[in-house]
Amino acid sequence: MPLITLLGLLVAVLAVGCSAILIRLSDAPALVLSFYRLAISVALLAVPALARERGTLRRLTGRDWLLLAGSAVCLALHFYVWIESLNFTTVASSTVLVTSSPFIVLALGWRLLGERTNRIGLAAVAIGVAGGVIVGWGDFRVSGSALYGDLLAFLGAVTVSGYTIAGRIARQKMSTTLYTTAVYALAAALLWLMMLPRGIPLAPYPPREWALFAALAVIPTILGHNLFNWALRWVSAATVSMCTLGEPVIASALAWILFREAPGWATVVGGILLMAGIALFVRYGAQPD
Repeated sequence: MPLITLLGLLVAVLAVGCSAILIRLSDAPALVLSFYRLAISVALLAVPALARERGTLRRLTGRDWLLLAGSAVCLALHFYVWIESLNFTTVASSTVLVTSSPFIVLALGWRLLGERTNRIGLAAVAIGVAGGVIVGWGDFRVSGSALYGDLLAFLGAVTVSGYTIAGRIARQKMSTTLYTTAVYALAAALLWLMMLPRGIPLAPYPPREWALFAALAVIPTILGHNLFNWALRWVSAATVSMCTLGEPVIASALAWILFREAPGWATVVGGILLMAGIALFVRYGAQPD
């Protein structure tokens, strides 16, 4: 794997690790946070996308637009259910569950894309997921609102898996900028439509909230999701999905500093396993036997 790709994946993992913290700091509804996260990203990406990709945009087929629309639906639902989960359960529990997607991506990648991994890759997935479970083990609850939050976070894993697979297919034909701009715009429009029947206003919000909206767009979205989408041209969907397992470690560490959610032994041990699984998969498991 080229060094530039490895560096891009590292920056992306660090960026998405800040997502749960920025969301927890905000008082805005989940749909509003999701909408502005994508809408601001589109505003920043649209000009370069249209300037450089007009020809590609005109050549997109009906199948291409259907793929973009499916990816947008998955992304919009992912942001909504995961952001909503943080209102009901802990940062550690939510991020661990939402990053359980490698199981789903591995199955979908095998079924839809014909992607394979080797025995080392399968072992790395098992190590990484085991580490993720250990990170959030002490925070998992089995009743009341926490259980509801856990369910929403798992649904976030299912929807982001569909988004990852769709991106793997689409990125073989279009650039990162064009793909992300189109998907973000469609997803933002869907989120806005979801707000209408609920009467959720787009404004006004205090300056602090607008700063958080902008931070969500720039850090975990453009520096996080965009870099993951960029990497999908050279690495498998399962590799990108495995890299997202680093998110709970970063989010848990930041939650400890900012919210006094101190990690115990489980977070430390699980975090080591998570990073070991990611490193093992990226280095040795991306190619089939």
